[in-house]
Amino acid sequence: MDILVTPTEFRSDEQLIKGNFVRPKSEGPFPGVCKFHGLPGGRNQTGGVATLLAKAGFVVLTFDFRGFRESEGTFSLSGEIIDAEAAVSHLQKSGLVKENWIGVYGASYGGAVAVCAAAEDSRIRAVCLRAPVYDTLWFAKSPLIRPNVEYLIENEPGQLHGLEDPEIRENALQRMVTDAETHNPMDRIADIAPRPLLIVHGSEDVGIGLGGVKRLYERAGEPKNLVVVEGANHALSDPRAYEVTMKTVVNWFQRVSH
Repeated sequence: MDILVTPTEFRSDEQLIKGNFVRPKSEGPFPGVCKFHGLPGGRNQTGGVATLLAKAGFVVLTFDFRGFRESEGTFSLSGEIIDAEAAVSHLQKSGLVKENWIGVYGASYGGAVAVCAAAEDSRIRAVCLRAPVYDTLWFAKSPLIRPNVEYLIENEPGQLHGLEDPEIRENALQRMVTDAETHNPMDRIADIAPRPLLIVHGSEDVGIGLGGVKRLYERAGEPKNLVVVEGANHALSDPRAYEVTMKTVVNWFQRVSH
């Protein structure tokens, strides 16, 4: 199926958020999916799962959270949750969505955002998480966060902005901790039920341990499903594991949206 990528933008907390609609090149409306990227996520947000979902008949809203790439503002977890709500509203008002059916797909840190956003937003009909940050407080206190953020600022300009000033960066890193005390998937995952939940995780993901993801899954209500993809790491660098993961996600969205 041919697809169409159309630039779009919306306001969230007065910040300009930029993204794209990725959809079939046919007459809509379609079931909708909001895609939430990780920290920082890839520069190309319209490829991968967004393209595959569009080819399967979905309209996907991809966008850069505040503080990333093309969008305004400064990164924060609480800010991303507000962006997520604004994204759902933008997709809902686009005229492209069939019967107001909107699901969310969150990868890595975007998975944590997806859980916290869906817990508060009843418009979200289904939640799919890939390799999710299962505990935002654990993640915010990880000794790897600070050097990774500093690496991005110094070596990948344009990926993460607004934190070049050391004092602003320090405040943002501290806010990760305080935000996590309020917004933690471990505390909110149960609030997704009775909406369907899928978690897809890799057996070889050393950054986000499978044990923690299983603890998150255990706290979720039904209906839920956990799929562990053998040989998959966090980046899905193995082609076979990538194919299995993407097929699992697309097939699940097709099933729950009908």
